[in-house]
Amino acid sequence: MICKNCFPGGLRKAVTFSFDDGVRQDLRLTDLFRSHGIKATFNLNSGMFDGDHTWNYKNIEVSRLSREEVEENYRDFELAVHTSHHPDLVKLSREGIISEVYSDRRNLEEIAGYPVRGMAYPYGTYSTEVVEILHSLGICYSRTVKSTHSFGFPEDYLTWHPTCHYMEKETPELIDRFLSMNSDNLSLFYLWGHSYELDGNDNWDLMEQICRKFGAAEDVWRASNMEIYLYMQALDQLVVSCDQKLLYNPSALDVWVTADDKILKIESGKTVRI
Repeated sequence: MICKNCFPGGLRKAVTFSFDDGVRQDLRLTDLFRSHGIKATFNLNSGMFDGDHTWNYKNIEVSRLSREEVEENYRDFELAVHTSHHPDLVKLSREGIISEVYSDRRNLEEIAGYPVRGMAYPYGTYSTEVVEILHSLGICYSRTVKSTHSFGFPEDYLTWHPTCHYMEKETPELIDRFLSMNSDNLSLFYLWGHSYELDGNDNWDLMEQICRKFGAAEDVWRASNMEIYLYMQALDQLVVSCDQKLLYNPSALDVWVTADDKILKIESGKTVRI
């Protein structure tokens, strides 16, 4: 029997992080992520890189990174759309939604050097119309702010609900439960937040603990949002023969499965007989 229940390397668990707005506290956060081998996606507002875009959060001044700082700071991480100017998309006209998303995607692609197809909704708001427009603009996934407190995958990646915000009271218990799990099913922990919250709530130590736990977990694949999305798409595309003896991988990624309870790797573009 063939089961599509493995991440790269035959792992069954994965973790992904998502942080918004491209603020100065991201400089410290990305250093922390690098030190623990954490992969993350940063959702940026490219129309606010330059100029006076500051605000206060719990008596902490929050300011945006410049374009030059963005180019330097996020080299090891995925960049994703957060619209150019952080509006509530539900309140905009169709033309306004298209402008905000398209311009942000185009600007970020100039910086990233690759197609930017991920996103997080400003304020977490969306509608059927917004989702339809994102699809037409080539966006593959978009994160909401609705916590699931679970470790599954979305039915629609354009309404991708995270496991939890890093500050929720349930988060430590959810992390411990996830890391102690021993399941044959694929499981995903999706954490999100804003790095300025770490300053405003003086809980950098909490994020350090979270990163240390996930960084030390040898049975967890650490991946960006897009890496999760692309791998799951590749796994879905795997073609299995009627007798389950032939497996064809038409995707651009290597995938792993279990075949009669043994982990099997199928390289990109290859057919494997078992």
